[in-house]
Amino acid sequence: MDDILHGLNKAQREAVTSEASVLQVLAPPGSGKTKTLTTRVAYLIAHRHLKPWNIITCTFTKKAANEMKERLRSFIGEELAKQIKLGTFHAIAAQYLRQYGQHIGLAKDFGIADTSDSKAIIKRIIKRRDLTSEVPKALGRISANKCKGIESGQFAQTAKNVDQQEFALIFSEYEAELMASNLLDYDDLLLRCCFLLRTHPQCVSNVQAVLIDEFQDTNTVQYDLMALFAQKRNMITIVGDPDQSIYGFRHAEIKNLNLMKDQWPDTLTINLEENYRSSGAILHAAQEVIEQDESRPQKKLQATHTYGLRPVLRKLPSAAAEASWLVSEIGRMCAMSGKVLQHSDFVILLRSAALSREIEAALGRDGVPYRMVGGKKFFERAEVKIVVDYLQIINQPSHSEAVERIINVPSRRIGDATVKSFREEASTKGISFWELICGVSQDKIRSTTKLPAATEKGVSSFVNVILSGRRKISEANDGQTSLVDLINLVVKKIDLQSYLKNKYENEYEARWSNVEELMAQAADASDPARLKAMVEEDSLPTIDGLEQRTAGSEDILSIFLANIALTSSAETKQAEGAEPVQQVTISTIHSAKGLEWPVVFIPACYEGSIPHSRSDDNDEERRLLYVGMTRAQALLYQSCPIKDTQRQETIMSSYLTQPGVQHHFEEHGPLMSIHEAKSLATTLRREQPTTASYEEGKKDLESELDNYWPLNGEQPPEERAKWDYGKATNHVTAFGTARSASWVASTSVTMQQQQGFSTASATMKPSFGSVKDLYDDLLGQDRLKAIDKKQAEAKNKSDAAAPKGKKRQIEGQGSIAGFFNKRRRPAEEADEADEVRGPVGLRSAHSDPLRDVSNIMPAEPPSSLPSKPLLSNSRQIRTAPLRKAPSARPSQPDSGYMFLSSSPRKPDDAENEPQPDLDEAEQAADIPQPQFKPASTFHTTSLQSLQQKPLAHGRRYGAKPSMNGWANRSRK
Repeated sequence: MDDILHGLNKAQREAVTSEASVLQVLAPPGSGKTKTLTTRVAYLIAHRHLKPWNIITCTFTKKAANEMKERLRSFIGEELAKQIKLGTFHAIAAQYLRQYGQHIGLAKDFGIADTSDSKAIIKRIIKRRDLTSEVPKALGRISANKCKGIESGQFAQTAKNVDQQEFALIFSEYEAELMASNLLDYDDLLLRCCFLLRTHPQCVSNVQAVLIDEFQDTNTVQYDLMALFAQKRNMITIVGDPDQSIYGFRHAEIKNLNLMKDQWPDTLTINLEENYRSSGAILHAAQEVIEQDESRPQKKLQATHTYGLRPVLRKLPSAAAEASWLVSEIGRMCAMSGKVLQHSDFVILLRSAALSREIEAALGRDGVPYRMVGGKKFFERAEVKIVVDYLQIINQPSHSEAVERIINVPSRRIGDATVKSFREEASTKGISFWELICGVSQDKIRSTTKLPAATEKGVSSFVNVILSGRRKISEANDGQTSLVDLINLVVKKIDLQSYLKNKYENEYEARWSNVEELMAQAADASDPARLKAMVEEDSLPTIDGLEQRTAGSEDILSIFLANIALTSSAETKQAEGAEPVQQVTISTIHSAKGLEWPVVFIPACYEGSIPHSRSDDNDEERRLLYVGMTRAQALLYQSCPIKDTQRQETIMSSYLTQPGVQHHFEEHGPLMSIHEAKSLATTLRREQPTTASYEEGKKDLESELDNYWPLNGEQPPEERAKWDYGKATNHVTAFGTARSASWVASTSVTMQQQQGFSTASATMKPSFGSVKDLYDDLLGQDRLKAIDKKQAEAKNKSDAAAPKGKKRQIEGQGSIAGFFNKRRRPAEEADEADEVRGPVGLRSAHSDPLRDVSNIMPAEPPSSLPSKPLLSNSRQIRTAPLRKAPSARPSQPDSGYMFLSSSPRKPDDAENEPQPDLDEAEQAADIPQPQFKPASTFHTTSLQSLQQKPLAHGRRYGAKPSMNGWANRSRK
């Protein structure tokens, strides 16, 4: 007993050893609920002396069930552990129906209709009846009604309007077709089991205790099933968390927690409060979000780890930028953690799978390996489905949906029209599809369907395959069927390899390997020891006075197929001793429930994404975000693009903009020091990084900071430059401003050819801009001074030569030249000031190393520019030095115009013009201005002058641009 309770905290021990008959254990994320529930089972056997075969434990996934079985083996041993009835609701219901189904008129060899079967039946009904309903919507409505315990007859009695009557027709015919094919769908397994246990309660008269995991995800029928399992002794333990109720779309009822207390008033509730997964900073942020729901029961959540690094809430300009930033942060954290973090430690959790496109593209560009959770299920892959369908028909020929699917696979010249005619004829004669075609091929039934000779041969060929398989089962030695031999028979009979080679020429190897994987699973199931274990797991205790069907070794095919139907997907087995594959995981938040990762990214945190635009339950959406946040162990990133994938403006999720939330977040990724890297290793229970490994990891980084993207969500100048100089010879990289020396040289030559100036005296200064920006800026300043000097000389000469008595110009009227040389608009000056200063988000509080200009700005301009990326497998992150403002503004703003005559204008008092405000960092900057030889000023618009003098920025009036004019423009 001490071994069983070892390692439990006070609340967990109280839950495990409680004497209460009905117990609710409310367990927040990472609080050890699975451990508590498993230990409770072991305690009931060891201390309360309950029999393992009289205990039912229900989970929601096969993975969770397998995990609990492993833990129980370590507690109570292999022999006792395998006798516990432990599995998903559907698996346990199927066991009761196989052994007691005859009491409600259910045949022993009933099949389980999967989703594709159900869709095919509904599609055929809609087409036959010429109805307007959509297949997915109709299937969803059928499932919703069944989950509430409503069957077709009950719904038909309440149908009033046309839509309800049409659905009632689909519902009733769907049920009739399932019954004719001897099939139950997933919801039927629960409904029929409830009916069995209500009408024959003695089936569960042996049950001493019922335990339910993830109780907040139960629907109405599952709640009823729990109560029926426990109806003899009413001993129930449930573990759940109302804050993690996120499956409303699967008809989960969060109200079941309160309903349970109403049904059993003596229910005892115990709260687990200690979190063993996440750092304190992550938990505080998640708690701040979930507590916005004031109707939830208040619970404490205590971190057992250190406070750790604060979560990140990042603003990005677009979905594409968000994906690029995300990939760059993965690379930066891998490098800065001293090799504590690997790619497999990162997960990207999405509200909907459609958001993965930009992220997958960004990962692919950087060569970062990744895997998608919830992709094509193994048993739904075409090549696997073909073999399984043949096995289904061999086992149960009345499975008409499977017969129709594969009667022409591979091709046997049996077209859709022939299949339709056979189906209608079978319905008219009141026999199954298989009985009809089998009778036709053996000349026992005269068909009304006219068949060409090739089609007749094809039907006979198909029937021969099925009969050969059934004969092999009946002739098996010792009543034991070899599943591998049966699959090999089918594969050879239909020549599956040739079919796959012809149909999937470029994918043949991968598809054939899936068939071989199916054979490997069949071989495992055919092993005598495994076969015996499967039969024992599928059997229930014998109850006196109650007829019970028992499964034998001859039922191995039925058990194998039932396990396939109840298995969500086949798990890929990793070679023994092989290194784990290092790849980033992409998953939906729903699929990630119950899992954990060291680092979690949750992108697209904006209104319409989370909460989702199609969601009716705002509280459930908040719980969904809470679940996503609490998957993180050490680092949590959330981000919001200013524009979504459709380039529409977004609004940050209201869950993250409530008062008090944002102070739990940083605006940028963490600056990982060696101390923080060691703290990270402690949280993850990993080996501490050495100073050498830390330095080795970060030496390949161009920047140790998350400072490429401005904190206010704007585009960085490098990204804007892509649009400005798309046709120029320069290339702005996606990760920074690094350019090779050869590029600089080629750009200089091009500029000299086009603009006719020398770069010998140019002095570079640190900036976010391109080299061309720098040259234009410096040349413009000297050109303005030259223009001012020429205009002043011209005015003095004009004033001296003006005849006396000429009408004086009205004060304030100005001249045409004065009008065209008016000061630029404040907005233009603000744009220029912003461009000079750099990203707004990087020039506030000096306490933040990302915002401290002195910490980031290099003392000297870089002596050389790198010519290749510095990171191999992750996005290159560049050091973005802040551009310092010039020490003095030009005395005269660039007019932006060329004059058609040399008429003098009234000079502006440039010295008295107001100067824009500068930050302290800009005022402190003291960068010497380069000296250029004043450019010649032309006052006529000849072709020669346009070629010699670069046009000023802005719009041109009165001048026809030369061929080089467009190339010389840097921006409007």
